Amino acid sequence: MVMSVELNSKGGRKKRQGFYAKYDFDDIVTQNADFIASFSKLKMLARSSANIIIYGETGTGKELIAHSVHANSPRKNNPFIVQNCAAIPDNLMESILFGSSKGSFTGAIDKPGLFEVCDGGTLYLDEINSLSLDLQGKLLRAIENNSIRRIGENIEREIDIRIITSTNEHLSQMVKNKKFRKDLFYRLNVASYSIPPLRERKDDLPLLCKHLINQYNSKLNHHVQGIDNSVMDFFRNYYWEGNIRELKNVIEYGCTIKYTGNITMYDLPSYMITPNNKFLASVSSSKHNGQLKNLNTFIKPGTTLEGQISILEKEIIKSSLERNHYCVTKTATELNISRQTLYNKIDKYKLE
Repeated sequence: MVMSVELNSKGGRKKRQGFYAKYDFDDIVTQNADFIASFSKLKMLARSSANIIIYGETGTGKELIAHSVHANSPRKNNPFIVQNCAAIPDNLMESILFGSSKGSFTGAIDKPGLFEVCDGGTLYLDEINSLSLDLQGKLLRAIENNSIRRIGENIEREIDIRIITSTNEHLSQMVKNKKFRKDLFYRLNVASYSIPPLRERKDDLPLLCKHLINQYNSKLNHHVQGIDNSVMDFFRNYYWEGNIRELKNVIEYGCTIKYTGNITMYDLPSYMITPNNKFLASVSSSKHNGQLKNLNTFIKPGTTLEGQISILEKEIIKSSLERNHYCVTKTATELNISRQTLYNKIDKYKLE
């Protein structure tokens, strides 16, 4: 997650410069009771030096959670360093983690790695699942021995760090598939924490939208007031594959092209409007003088708001059914509703 998404409504506190945690639990924008309740477990874990694996889909805020854990730990005044394991090739990642000595490879200089720089603090390894088995073995050795060797050296350098890792894959399944070392998994998985995806905390949507709109109004000097009810209904039925990061991008887009008023359906990014969804396609493409055209195809004059929302719901369900070849299970999963609810709506709108 882009960290600016989760600054609190007061604008956040002044952040220290350097390798320190920049965020705390108070910076997480949520009113979801289950999500908030889970923080108590994390705060207890934070007080220890236990290694933690954070699970979560892309865009859920895994790095934010890692910052918060370090900020509540006895190591909070020591370095907190973030490294994305997927961003660097293995041959470079080894020197980044463990350091290098002059002459160990072409262009090598005497340089400490992240383990040394982070001594006494917390090293956060994002996308740990992307490491090769060979590098996993070297990481395991460093954790077990509490020491590292720079590339090209025979000197053992003692280190004292806590490791927090994160992944969008279940490492236990990767272990079964022999893509992740079992011994390293047990070393890292002293404790684990799972972040709920946005579709499981949709009660946060109004709060998040308001927060993000305020954020972008301030940044762009715009005066967007809020979200249309039809858009909020659409958001509640949307899958949010990209989670908070996706919502942030959607709201940024809407606030960028809108100076004032509410964000409406035609202020949403075009990718959200599926080609098969004729109603949504017409909404996104038929703007004229601030009004929508050609809605008579779907909505008769004088239709109530409830009636318009029902028409929108019918088109969303119809589109999803077509996309999933009328497989009820897949369609219900995509729409995040029960099979029985979907059956009822299929019967209601005569979509069989």
